[in-house]
Amino acid sequence: MQLTRPEAVTVALFVLGGAESAVDTEDVAVRVAQMSPGMFAWRKYPELVDKELVRVALSDARLKKGWVVGSHNRGGWVLTATGQEFARSKAGQLQGVGDVRRSGRDERQAGRERSRLLGSSALARFRETGEIAAVSQDDADAFFRINVYVEGQARERRIARLENQFGDDPELGEVVHLLAEIARDRGRL
Repeated sequence: MQLTRPEAVTVALFVLGGAESAVDTEDVAVRVAQMSPGMFAWRKYPELVDKELVRVALSDARLKKGWVVGSHNRGGWVLTATGQEFARSKAGQLQGVGDVRRSGRDERQAGRERSRLLGSSALARFRETGEIAAVSQDDADAFFRINVYVEGQARERRIARLENQFGDDPELGEVVHLLAEIARDRGRL
């Protein structure tokens, strides 16, 4: 089965670690050209990668599918939770897709972030009451290290990063997803 362009760039973004940090369009272009040769090639010079086709595919993945957040100009691209789920399910369909690996430094950083989340007031309030309604919007924002002034794509990028990183965690997963909805709702006001 051949993937569409938005699907291919979503998988490439996943392989490049786009679930946890922003990835530049050019990095996605290079990786997707390795994984799916010819899909993003110039018509007249097929050995070259057309970065504009990659950018359009990333924009389609953002606007039409909701799989990525970000932009070409500001800060790169990050997967959403649904984008990460999709990419995991399709990663084997492209050539040259290896396992996504973290460096030792990334592992230490993830451990520190997990400890911070386990000690957060939002998690403490949820555990005390057993109800997500007991958690204030300010506590939810603090959980994601955002405030009321962080809006739009920047808010979504920060929420998506933690959701991707800890959404499957046995202790944090459920709470991360519930708090993500509170933080997203505040951004919509």
